[in-house]
Amino acid sequence: MKAEKKEQMEKMRAYKKVRKQNNKTTGVSLAILAAGLLLKTLNINILGIDIGYYILWAGVFFFFVTSMSGLFAAGSLRKQR
Repeated sequence: MKAEKKEQMEKMRAYKKVRKQNNKTTGVSLAILAAGLLLKTLNINILGIDIGYYILWAGVFFFFVTSMSGLFAAGSLRKQR
């Protein structure tokens, strides 16, 4: 019983660490999305390239990766219970 509880607490700590890191990454991702959306809305071109479009897609990619990481962490915690 004691070993199981210790193992469960260790997994919970790992899950909380991943969630804390993901919260920071999500903030950065949302900032990238906002910048891309702003540049796209204002139709700002740099060297003839619509840079907002690419920044917007980079933000979507980072947001997706962060979301998947959180789901995998939650799934691994749920499997152990």
